[in-house]
Amino acid sequence: MGQPNSTMADSFPKFTRALVRQIPDSIRDQSEGVKVYQEDAFYQTLQKHEPIDVAKARKDHARYTQTLRDLGLDVTVLPADESTPDCPFVEDTCVVVGNRALVTRPEGEPRRRELDCVEKCLRDLGLEVHRIRDDDKATLEGGDVVFTGKEFFVGASEQSNKAGRKALAATFPEYPVHAIPVAWPEFHLKGVACCAAPGVIALGNNKWGKKAWQTIQRKSKFTYEPLWVPDGAGAVDCIHVNGTVIHCTEKEGPNSMKVFEERLAGFKRVSVSIGELGKVDAALSCCSVLF
Repeated sequence: MGQPNSTMADSFPKFTRALVRQIPDSIRDQSEGVKVYQEDAFYQTLQKHEPIDVAKARKDHARYTQTLRDLGLDVTVLPADESTPDCPFVEDTCVVVGNRALVTRPEGEPRRRELDCVEKCLRDLGLEVHRIRDDDKATLEGGDVVFTGKEFFVGASEQSNKAGRKALAATFPEYPVHAIPVAWPEFHLKGVACCAAPGVIALGNNKWGKKAWQTIQRKSKFTYEPLWVPDGAGAVDCIHVNGTVIHCTEKEGPNSMKVFEERLAGFKRVSVSIGELGKVDAALSCCSVLF
């Protein structure tokens, strides 16, 4: 796995732009991630929830945004909206391939208030924009969508349903769409499986990662290599930008860092901390849309 998969590399997306969104004060107390820790018994057993330090979160987010710029991307920064506390997690609001975008329909009603702003931005940038309508009863969040350049793997999760996958397939009919099971307490597929490089799928080294890999092997006509990541969802979630892998820091995933160093030696690598936003279960890919 030291060198790029040449067959997959030819079709793997090349990015020139990124979309991010600033952090509102309301994320501290009103994020869906906060509510999960307050209401879900399983999450309460994992660790004591600590409130986000919003000032630190904004500094972390600024470093993340600068990393994207340092990799040559033209970054559009949307303003925060206090009425939508999870708006920094812009990945969930759309799926973009080439010059075509699908504005999604998140499972939670509050998150749907993020969509109009994102849709306007995508149209202003000149993209061909499609949108899932409310009467479709579909749900789809971008964190459930993994695009390999050849096909889509989409989480069959509590956040994204079959109708959402149908909407994705209708928007991008040239690419197969495959459902991959995702079970609570994981929110999205990218906490289980993520495209680390052309032809390389990063997977959690746990039962759900192994089940995802079995499903990928069964459904796909293409050949991928697994990259087994030991430190959980936050380490699995990585971003590949034009030959560079953005992944977790050694502090956040000490064992995973070794895996990235050894198995992705043929690629440039940048370690970036999700920082304070990790307190509401955010991961690296959540905070941007690349196209």
